[in-house]
Amino acid sequence: MQTAVPERRPRWLLLLLLAAPWLPAAAFAHDEDPSARAFFRVGAAAVDVTPPPFGQGENPAACAGASNFTGPHLFSLEEPYTDTNGNGRYDPGEPFLDCPTPRADGGTRPPDGRWDGIYLGGGSSGNRLPTAVLDPLWARTIVISNGRKTISLTSVDNEGVFKEIWDRVRAKLAADGVAGIDEMVFTSTHDESAPDTIGISGPDPFTSGTDPFYVEFLIERTARSVEDAFAGQRRATLRFGQIHPDDLIPCWSSYPYAADEEIGVMQAEDQGGHVIATLVNYGIHAEELGFSSDSQDRLHLSSDWPHFTRIALETRYGGMGMTMAGAVGSVEMPQVYPSRRDFTPVGVYSSSGNGGCRTIYATDDTRVPYGYELSTRSRGERIATWAEKALEGGQVSGTGVLEARRKTFFIPLENALFAAGAAFGVLPEKDAYLDGQKLSRLPNGVISPFAIPNQFVSDVLWLRIGDAEFVNAPGEVFPYTYLRDFGGPGDQAVPDGAAPPPWVMPRLSQPFRFIIGLGDDMIGYIFPKTNAVAVPRTLDNISDVDRFGCSHPDDGEAAAREAGDLVVAALVSLLPENDSNDSVHTGRYLWRDGTLHRSPLGDGGQACQGPGHAFLAAPGGAATGVWILPSGITQFAPHIGERITVEPQGPWRWMDLLGRPQERASTQTRGVVDRAGRRIWLDVFPETSGP
Repeated sequence: MQTAVPERRPRWLLLLLLAAPWLPAAAFAHDEDPSARAFFRVGAAAVDVTPPPFGQGENPAACAGASNFTGPHLFSLEEPYTDTNGNGRYDPGEPFLDCPTPRADGGTRPPDGRWDGIYLGGGSSGNRLPTAVLDPLWARTIVISNGRKTISLTSVDNEGVFKEIWDRVRAKLAADGVAGIDEMVFTSTHDESAPDTIGISGPDPFTSGTDPFYVEFLIERTARSVEDAFAGQRRATLRFGQIHPDDLIPCWSSYPYAADEEIGVMQAEDQGGHVIATLVNYGIHAEELGFSSDSQDRLHLSSDWPHFTRIALETRYGGMGMTMAGAVGSVEMPQVYPSRRDFTPVGVYSSSGNGGCRTIYATDDTRVPYGYELSTRSRGERIATWAEKALEGGQVSGTGVLEARRKTFFIPLENALFAAGAAFGVLPEKDAYLDGQKLSRLPNGVISPFAIPNQFVSDVLWLRIGDAEFVNAPGEVFPYTYLRDFGGPGDQAVPDGAAPPPWVMPRLSQPFRFIIGLGDDMIGYIFPKTNAVAVPRTLDNISDVDRFGCSHPDDGEAAAREAGDLVVAALVSLLPENDSNDSVHTGRYLWRDGTLHRSPLGDGGQACQGPGHAFLAAPGGAATGVWILPSGITQFAPHIGERITVEPQGPWRWMDLLGRPQERASTQTRGVVDRAGRRIWLDVFPETSGP
């Protein structure tokens, strides 16, 4: 928006105005002019969902006869048992009292035939009964209304929660008389030191680790967070920001090595200048304790790094701090460094650290060492610091639009382990289907009459909140699935000639774009079929090593080989018509020597062994521009297409994988953007010919 200025201007001001299109958006955006701000009504609330300590208040898991079982407990919500071997915890085979479970909606679940207690989900193994609480777990909700539509965003500290549980939260809210919320969105922080609500981290591979008493507790407490946030709405503005942290080095557990390394932020501020809530969106795991080699850390309940991020945000701004997982698939804990790092790839190699993973960036021993009060704290606090910087360079939303679209669809259950787990009651909270028909379960979760399911049901959704768009991923989505990378057909782990799923980000239109990881469901890992190396379609052992020598350990936790293709197809089908300046063109990056390449930085550095293992930097530095081709053309030739040069004072800048301008090309680059906001997304996947 233009602001009136005197006719005579100082020369320095004229130069500043000429340079303004190259400044970050907020540097010349809306803040000085209140008329450029859109107003909403925003409320926020945080409700503790840590299992209550044993002995404090009524224990719904202790039914008649509980006094006859004397085993010790750290938490309430665990069934009584007798500790026959004297090790201070429940072990399979020890006597226990099988109790009915009071439901959050007032009903009762019958006894399920197994001992129900708090097992920690995720991590490097199952059978993790917590021995200590390091920090509390939360359900945190932001409610946003524009007077015509109201949307809630809720994030809970958990590895992942099924759609069926979130649907029960919605039903609980309706039963409580909460009306007027048009769309409720639920997600998990992917915390691997929180109670198992999925079921796969129980005492053994054949016994569920889900505690129905905790599930009911989680439903009631999460609903309360939505109710409290809804009741606390007040007039506010929304500010959005995005930034690339320069001291957090990501690493991966599976190929391909693509990541959304950006930290996105949304902050609500009331008319008195008081912050209501600050939401941070970052696509990394929260797993440091769960994968610890320390036998005690592995047994500690914690919200991991989000705890320190939220405390830092609330200390800095007041209000409520909230974290939301992004595209976390295979993107593990970033290593924390005390100073700025170089994000030029060097090749693929194992990165030492808790849990172990691979990285493409240089690492060294100056990183912050492992430890809850060391790397976990430092990681969380650094993320909060970067969120603050993102807000400083961000902008207040100039539009007050609120919209939401949702689609429910079937996902094939090709994973034989998941199908067996669903059939035998290891995944008791997830509805299972056979050829479109929902299967019934016995109280112990076993499907009856017995059948092996072949489908799950899940949701995708799209949100517009002011100047931002949000798309969910109902599980751990590989960033490549929504964000692409520099690979072509020859770089696919399974080179079947198929194109990638439709590119999601170019189909959005707003200045800020967020991915809600683990949004509204947890169907496992989500990646395209061309990356599906080791989805266990039978119960036989399958090698997870691809043709590049790269391992794919995450494939065993995907519902189906084509999960990514199906999720993206469902998502794209509900996106609104894009009326932005965004366009997608087949093309290549122009290096300084005049050659054309898929990457603006260099070749190689993706394979785990062989010729593609080493990274060869572009001679003379990163690319100078792009050459885009007309639709349907894949051959470069003189006077065909358009060559665009990127230079400091020119009309074009590099653009990152979320459509934001960049100062320089990087692994996050996906095209170019001009001063008027015209975005050209460079599709480097197709094979091309010519010079």
